[in-house]
Amino acid sequence: MGLSPHAVVTETELRARLVAIEQEAPGALGVYLSPDPAQPLHVQRDPRVGDIAAVALSTERQSIAAPATPELLEHLQRWLGGLPETYVVFHGAQDALLRLAAATSAPRAARTARLGCTQTAAHLLAEGTRRGRDLPTLTECTQKLLGTPWQPPEHLSGDVSAASAAAAAALLPMMKALTPLLRKRDLTRVFALECDVLAPVVAMERAGLAVDAAAFERIAAQWHTERRETEDPARISRLDKLISTYAYWGQEHVRGGRIHCQLHPLATDSGRFSCTDPNLQQVPSNHTAPGLRACFRPPEDTALIVADYAQIELRVAAHLAPCDALRRVFHEGRDPHRATAATITGKPEEAVTDHERKLAKAVNFGFLFGMGAARFRSYAADGYGVALSDREAAEARTAFGRTYPGIARWHERVGKLTRGRGPVTVRTALGRRKRFTAGKVSFNAALNIPVQGTAAEGFKRAMVELEPALAALGGRGVMVVHDEYIAEVPRERAQEGRAAVESIMKTSMASVVSTVPIEVEAEVRSAWG
Repeated sequence: MGLSPHAVVTETELRARLVAIEQEAPGALGVYLSPDPAQPLHVQRDPRVGDIAAVALSTERQSIAAPATPELLEHLQRWLGGLPETYVVFHGAQDALLRLAAATSAPRAARTARLGCTQTAAHLLAEGTRRGRDLPTLTECTQKLLGTPWQPPEHLSGDVSAASAAAAAALLPMMKALTPLLRKRDLTRVFALECDVLAPVVAMERAGLAVDAAAFERIAAQWHTERRETEDPARISRLDKLISTYAYWGQEHVRGGRIHCQLHPLATDSGRFSCTDPNLQQVPSNHTAPGLRACFRPPEDTALIVADYAQIELRVAAHLAPCDALRRVFHEGRDPHRATAATITGKPEEAVTDHERKLAKAVNFGFLFGMGAARFRSYAADGYGVALSDREAAEARTAFGRTYPGIARWHERVGKLTRGRGPVTVRTALGRRKRFTAGKVSFNAALNIPVQGTAAEGFKRAMVELEPALAALGGRGVMVVHDEYIAEVPRERAQEGRAAVESIMKTSMASVVSTVPIEVEAEVRSAWG
């Protein structure tokens, strides 16, 4: 199957065609924005700073492209928001929307009521066999789906507009080829969610996280001073890591008082976000780097709302396993760690000490995903400060299974799968698939991915609902850190914002995890720390 005919036109002609397309109200439209191939490769690949060289659009009948100008990009940004019924298809929609917003005066991504991304579809269909941020390229997808690989500009005598028109022409045929594949593998719900979350993600990348760069620099200077003066090898090692990772963020990443990272909704097998350039998800806690998170604070007339799901992995596991005992703990408002501690110690839950609860917390989170007793010993010591013998670790594992027999049976079922000789596929609540090839099946990952992935799906649904709700208050989301959501709102509406964030995060997760109550802890803060 070949690519559709395409044409290169002037900016004026393309703008006239936009008017005609809007009047025609086509059912589907392909959009391709070409990075400027004259820029260095690392700049081309960064949608926050890379220029757009050409704009291309395609309908069922025609594909056209024109060189990009600031006026054309501003017009396109507004125009895309006026297509209430049209299904707008990109390849790499997140990069395209961020690139367009960065090239214009828009604070947010272009709004389209119905958005599709062929790259997202192809990635989901790969079922976790691609690694990290290795997303399917347009050339790969056109070769596989259409039989004709798209050629980038350097292969078309440098004609960026012609290459862009060819790219746009491929989008609708590719989406038509991908759609039945998504349906066949029951991936339509997760595909729709991943497309819906892109605009909130781009808005968050555009917003950035406010930071006091001067305070950041002072803390970095303290690290350097302490590094020169200390003789403790362990402290030297920790300081070297802090200095090499974070000390230069204030100089390298702060622009206009804010840090703008890149968020990656598809970079992990589970669907949890990863973050780069810089990795704001790895900013250390106050225990590791005192005062560092406190440097992240909003302007004086605004406040931060920091919200986190409570014990979400245990709740999701109770839902998926299923485990009636663990569900009952949550429905009765009891503490799952005290329940495990009661089994270990033989005490009533109300008599459990803080130290015993700490051990049980390590037990619950350590054994939930199938950790062995030997590995659990080091996990409990390093993460919770609890020292155990081999016998005590084995007894703790047995106690976990007695406390939550539904989880133990789930482990047994998955264990049988992973011990088989064939490939294994595990799924999340909305259908995201992770395929392990024969001989490379991880028992721990086969337990972990459905739980973390289901939690990620509920979280992404919350992000979709939170953006308009916060915008109505004059606020916006500014960061996600695993199961934590950070929003920035006008100070006088902070309590309204806190209530909205808490409510939406609960109901969105409950739409995915329906058999246990969902709890969210939300606070109004003057700083992230």
